[in-house]
Amino acid sequence: MKRRSVRRLPAQQTLLRARVTNARKELARYAGEIAAKARLPVDIRIEIGEKVSSITHACKEADVLFLGGTNMSGLAAALRMSTAERLIGKCGIPIMVVNGPYQGGYARALVPVDGTYHSVAAVSTAARLWPDAELTLFHAMDTRQQQLMRMYEVPLWAVRERHALRIAQGLNYLKSLATRAQVSTKNVAFRLAYRDAWRAVLSIQMDAQVVVMMKRKATLLADFILGSTARRLLSRLRCDVLVTPTDASKARLGLSASSRPLLKFQT
Repeated sequence: MKRRSVRRLPAQQTLLRARVTNARKELARYAGEIAAKARLPVDIRIEIGEKVSSITHACKEADVLFLGGTNMSGLAAALRMSTAERLIGKCGIPIMVVNGPYQGGYARALVPVDGTYHSVAAVSTAARLWPDAELTLFHAMDTRQQQLMRMYEVPLWAVRERHALRIAQGLNYLKSLATRAQVSTKNVAFRLAYRDAWRAVLSIQMDAQVVVMMKRKATLLADFILGSTARRLLSRLRCDVLVTPTDASKARLGLSASSRPLLKFQT
């Protein structure tokens, strides 16, 4: 019940108590199943209030937030924000969005990188959490300069030469990124694409069981009008997704505090 005036009505108070009692029974049952299966201590907590603000407040006492995903597409994905999307800009801890049944770990992880030093933290996070998983480092390259070259009738050989050069630079960047993140290149695949970042990730995530993304700080207006890459992907990806703020990745996930890497790849 979100409105306090409605919650004060006698009939609504009775309904609210019934819902809390039912929720407590269901949570106790789930907690018992999890404790028996995973052999972990499980506590339950029920709060009455607006969903996002209540979760955001509870995140102050947690290291990682797990929640179920909501797959949307088309107009719904463009106009409506899921709970996970709304929490990205407000929750200061890593968020794990679970879209499928628990598989006991991940064998294949996809890490989209954007050419900045924040990408090193994303790769390190994936390698630390799932050391036995096959990592795929992926970078989407901008096509605007190539389109401009064609518009101004640049010779085809020059376009192809620049394309080959950018591919070579991109692969070298991904390999150096893995090295800076102290990840062995033996179990790492490198992929490049000419496309919008979020569309490119959607096109290659079929084999991935989890996608790891870093959430950089952005203005609320930009996120609302343009939509960040992380927000666009959360409602569309079918696999599990880990989104962690850049300033919380090491502190919250136990990564070593090394010197700040300064990798930059112009695309």
